[in-house]
Amino acid sequence: MGLRNGSLVCDYCSSKFFSFEPFQIAWAAKDSSDPKAGFSYITQTWQEIDDGENKGCNWCDVLWGEIPFWYQHRKQEESPMPEETFKITVGFEKRNSEDEIVLKVTVEDDWTARYQVRCDPDENAAAFVPGRMLVWQVGSPQAFKLASDCLTQCTLRHNCPKPQETSLPTRVIDCSDPERPKLVLTKGMQGFYAALSYVWGEPQPHSVCTTNLSTYLESIDILLLPKTIRDAIFCSYNLNLRYLWADTLCILQDSDEDKQREIPQMCDIYRCAYVTIIAASSWKVSEGFLHNRKKPVETLLPFWCPDGKLGTISVDEDDSPMSSKEPVNRRAWCFQERLLSPRTLVYASHTLQYQCQTAMNEIGDIWNYLPSKKQGELRLPDTMVSRTPSKTLSSNDVEVVLTAWRSVLKDYTQRAVSDPSDRLVAISGIAQLFQRWWGDSNRYIAGLWERDLSTDLLWYRDSPSYGSLVTGQFLAPSWSWAATIGCIAAGWDKRVGNIIWEVQSCNAIPVSDNHPLGQVKGGRLIVRAIMRDVTWDP
Repeated sequence: MGLRNGSLVCDYCSSKFFSFEPFQIAWAAKDSSDPKAGFSYITQTWQEIDDGENKGCNWCDVLWGEIPFWYQHRKQEESPMPEETFKITVGFEKRNSEDEIVLKVTVEDDWTARYQVRCDPDENAAAFVPGRMLVWQVGSPQAFKLASDCLTQCTLRHNCPKPQETSLPTRVIDCSDPERPKLVLTKGMQGFYAALSYVWGEPQPHSVCTTNLSTYLESIDILLLPKTIRDAIFCSYNLNLRYLWADTLCILQDSDEDKQREIPQMCDIYRCAYVTIIAASSWKVSEGFLHNRKKPVETLLPFWCPDGKLGTISVDEDDSPMSSKEPVNRRAWCFQERLLSPRTLVYASHTLQYQCQTAMNEIGDIWNYLPSKKQGELRLPDTMVSRTPSKTLSSNDVEVVLTAWRSVLKDYTQRAVSDPSDRLVAISGIAQLFQRWWGDSNRYIAGLWERDLSTDLLWYRDSPSYGSLVTGQFLAPSWSWAATIGCIAAGWDKRVGNIIWEVQSCNAIPVSDNHPLGQVKGGRLIVRAIMRDVTWDP
């Protein structure tokens, strides 16, 4: 059993499917509404498929994976008999958008597997297949160029607002010489800057503080910095961004006064950043994020182009790491840093991704799709991004903003905070943005909104978060979800009829007057309602 078509498939597979006419039938299936569209044929015997797989036929390798799976689940037997043959239907399919093509392989009209289809940009197939090979060398010059192209083309490709120069944060890192960075006191300077989102995971002894600030304004010894911070400086430099904001070097870590002044600015720091660099795959700051990822396993197959040219594609099952399992998507602080950012470069476990308000794609790939509501992929509604809040919200705007806040709470409360007292602080930037939308028509009270207080007070702890329970420490008033650690299901999932109580007053006392939406030290809720005697049996 010899191999053909560039030694990718055996003679049998080449004659049955990987010749021009059968392949074009499969290719045309992507434009059909019939889910069974494609090219069907009968395979060689199972013994011959097994032999072909052992001799390097990549199509036999695909069948060798799918047929036993079908066999075990449908016939409840371990493997096919050597002489058995099978009906296989092959077709291409559009998925999620016009720009993503997958390969469908159906066994006996019963079991369908789908494979992502990619190719190199200089391949003959590239004129027809939009998917590109994953970038696994995420710190390479090619990766930086592709990332820069995404940033500069975002306005045209995704109809996103064009970035504008903005007032720089109080302090930024000058990355113009990545070997000798330094802090800059901006004093109202205008410009573009990158922001960094990452997991600390461990102490950072060389953070900026009152005792070393003057030294860092002259120069920072790059070797003293943990790998993630060094990588972020190098990344900013290669993206042609002179300035970088990172909390460890831009907020005085030994000054409560400076923290109370700078943390309330987090909303605008991330909102106004040209791009936010997210070290998504790093569990701690010493790990860095520019190292090579695991090189994808490629299953190469011949691709007959409609113009008659022969090209090559790579197919693989969609087994990319789930975004919810990335370290940054388990941490509460990282949530608002990503959600508030209009553009992000996500250094994920398997590749480098680009996300904006309307699209999410892997760098180098030209297909895109709308973000989902999975943990780590939530985005603010277009209404809150595309225009400035009006003085009076329409009924539609009210519903959009309410729904968005509910989604925010569901995602946020699944995450862990190292210091439980940060429960309200780490979401305060998002609360600030929502407060701008509500204006004077709504008041934020220890994580709840006055407008829907009767409903919001019906929250309950639905499941544990990645954090642990806290006892003996005041986090928030007992009537606020912030008083507990765990995933919150709020009152909106209960269909409440006539509300027969009256909220007479509700207030929370902030720890700092400079940060009214942050940590609280007390609160009071007074309601007038019908009382009923009950017995509590734990």
